Amino acid sequence: MSLSICTECLSRLRISSTTPKSLAITAATWTQSTSFHSSAAQYKSPLLKKKTSQSGSGPPRARQSQSARLKKKSRDRPKLPPVGERRAQRRRIVLSNTNALPVSDLETWSKENLVDEKFVGHMLALDGGLLDQLRDSGAFKTTQNWSLFRRPATLIREETLRIAKEMQDVKQEGEKKKVIKHLITGEKASGKSVLLLQAMSMAYMDHWIVLNVPEAQDFVNNTSSYAPLRHAEDESEHMYIQPHLTQLLLTRVATSNESVLKSLKLNHAHPKTLSLKNNSTLLDLAQKGAGDHHLSWQAWQAFYKELTEPGKDQRPPVLLAADGVEHWMGPTAYRDSDHKILHAHRFMLVKQFVNLLFTGNTGNTLPFINGGMVLFSTSGSNTPACPTFKLILSQMRAFQEHSISPAHPDFPLPKPYSKPDPRVLALSGPATRGDLNLLELKGLNNLESKGYLEYFAKSGLLHRRITDGLVSEMRGLSAGGVVGELAKLSRRVIA
Repeated sequence: MSLSICTECLSRLRISSTTPKSLAITAATWTQSTSFHSSAAQYKSPLLKKKTSQSGSGPPRARQSQSARLKKKSRDRPKLPPVGERRAQRRRIVLSNTNALPVSDLETWSKENLVDEKFVGHMLALDGGLLDQLRDSGAFKTTQNWSLFRRPATLIREETLRIAKEMQDVKQEGEKKKVIKHLITGEKASGKSVLLLQAMSMAYMDHWIVLNVPEAQDFVNNTSSYAPLRHAEDESEHMYIQPHLTQLLLTRVATSNESVLKSLKLNHAHPKTLSLKNNSTLLDLAQKGAGDHHLSWQAWQAFYKELTEPGKDQRPPVLLAADGVEHWMGPTAYRDSDHKILHAHRFMLVKQFVNLLFTGNTGNTLPFINGGMVLFSTSGSNTPACPTFKLILSQMRAFQEHSISPAHPDFPLPKPYSKPDPRVLALSGPATRGDLNLLELKGLNNLESKGYLEYFAKSGLLHRRITDGLVSEMRGLSAGGVVGELAKLSRRVIA
C-alpha cells in the first residue's frame, strides 16, 4: 500500500517538548472562587517561619553574623542585707588598729591619776573594762579618730582636769550636796563630744550613775513612736511620751551601770504593773523598762524618782550627759492630732532633761538629791536654726565673761519685730542666775598641741621631728590648735 506522505517529509517531523500557548486549560485545574471574595493563595504562606540552616551546613548569608552564638547565663542577683545591717555598718566603732605602732610609754588613765596636773598635755590610754561601759552607753562617735591607733587613748586638757576636780568636790561635800552644771560650746571639731566622753569615763571610774543621750536629734526628727500622756501635769496642753526612746535610754543605763545598780535597793513603792519584788534593785527596775516598751515610761518614772527623792539608802552621784542640745530648743518634726507642729518641750523626756539644766540648786529644786553633774553640749557640724537659743548663749557670755547684768543697757535682748520662741526665752532667767556655767572650748595650747603631735609621731602617722617650730606651724594651719583640724594635718604621712 502506498503512503500518502513521502519518506523525506516524514523524517523532518519533530515533536515539541513545550505545550503550545494556545493549548486549552482543562476545567479541573481552575481555581475555585466565589464572586466578591478574595482568591485563595496558590503559594506558600509568607507568614510561616523560614527554616534556618544548621551551623556549618552552608555558606553564611548576606549580613549574617559569623560569630559564635552563646547562650546567656542567668545571673544570680545579690540578696539584700538583713534589716539593720547597713545601719550597724554605718555606725560601727573601731577602737584599735593593728597596723599602727604601739606606744611603749603610754600610761593608763585610772582613778589614781584623775586630778594629777602633771598629765595635762599627755595622752592616757583607756582601760578595757571602761571601754565596754563607754561603748554600751553610746559615748563613742564615728567622727572621732579611734581607728588610727593601736590602743584607744585620750588627751588630758585643762578642761578635763577642771571637771575632774569638780567631780571630786561633789563627792567630798558630805551632807550638803551640790549639782554642777555646764553647757559646753565651741566651734566645729573643738573636742566637745570627747570632753563628754572624758567626763563619763571619770564618772564610771568613780562609780557614779551615768545617764547619756548620744544624739539629742533622735528625740525630735520623727523617727520614733510617740503618744499623748494621759495624766499630764499641765492640763492646758497635751504632753507626749516616747516609749521606744525611753526603752533605749533604760537599756543604756542598765548595761553600762550594771555593777553599781545591782547593789542599790529600792527606796520607794512603785506601781504593781512593774511586778517588782520586795528585794528588787535599781538594775531590776531598769531592766523592766528595757525589756518592754509598753512599761518603759512607768519604769523611767520610778527610776527617776529613786534618783531625785530622798530615801533610806544613799545613792551615788549622777552624771547626765547630752550631745547636740540645740535640737531641743525649737519645733520638731512631730505633729499632733490637728496636724500642728509639736514643740520639743512638749515631750516629757526633753522637758525633764532641760529642767535639770536650767533649774536652781537651792531648796527643793536640787536636780539630784545626792549631788551630781549635768553636762550638755552643742554641736558644730549638725546645728539647726535656733535664734532664740543663740540669744541665750550670748546673754550667758555677757553675764559670765563681761559681768554685764540683765539690767544693764548693753545686755543682749531680742531684736525688734522679731518673734522669739517663748518656751526657750523663758530659760533666759535661769541661764543668767549663776548656777549654769558656759564652758567654751577653744584650740589647744602649745603644751597640749605638742603632746598630741608626739602621740601621732610615736604611732607612725607623722614622719617628722616634733619641734617648737613644727608645733607653731601646725597650730597656725589648724586655726589656733583646733583638735579636729590638728588631727587631719597630723595623719597625713609626710616623708
